[in-house]
Amino acid sequence: MLIDAGLGMADLQDPNRRLGKGFLRNTRPLLDYQECAIEQLKGLNVRPEDVSRVILTHVDIDHVGGISDFPWAEVTVSRTQHTLAMEALRLAVNKRLHPAQWEHNPLWDPRDLDEEWRGRPAASITENITLVSLPGHLEGHCGVVIELPGEQPLIHAGDAFMSLRPLNGKRNPLGLSLFESMMRTNSREWRESRTWLRARALEGCTVICAHEPLAL
Repeated sequence: MLIDAGLGMADLQDPNRRLGKGFLRNTRPLLDYQECAIEQLKGLNVRPEDVSRVILTHVDIDHVGGISDFPWAEVTVSRTQHTLAMEALRLAVNKRLHPAQWEHNPLWDPRDLDEEWRGRPAASITENITLVSLPGHLEGHCGVVIELPGEQPLIHAGDAFMSLRPLNGKRNPLGLSLFESMMRTNSREWRESRTWLRARALEGCTVICAHEPLAL
């Protein structure tokens, strides 16, 4: 099982179509095949075909592209995010999303967040893995909670935080703060999600995020 898929092999083979010139110009991603999830798994002696599910926090370009490297895997995502993906595929709406990344017709597994986990709408994926609502960065954005016996929960916060500095009482660099502000779609929900994550961290939960390499 994977949480998010990063950029995939096809993204690197055809970056202009799959990622878009704007994304390439503004973020200058490292287009290194060894950084793709499927190659990293091989380096860990994990067979890619053993990945039966990919859980997406959201369908932004840098989180979803790798699903095409695992076409046999179910792709679990919030119902709202799935709707955004299908609208982008049919109508070419929302320039933030690139439907070329899921034109291979993945095995979507959209989930309604009709349960609850510590006060947030949620959906159980397995006995110890839960999708939890963390909107603000993007409508329907979620975190993923992993609970193991005898351990505090681990929360993958996706892009609710792009750095763990604010979680630890520190300030982000100005450029990162501006980028977070530019990318969020609802400021109130974004702040509420971050406040909830801070409360969980104070309770002892381990919180990580997608763009903090030292935490992964």
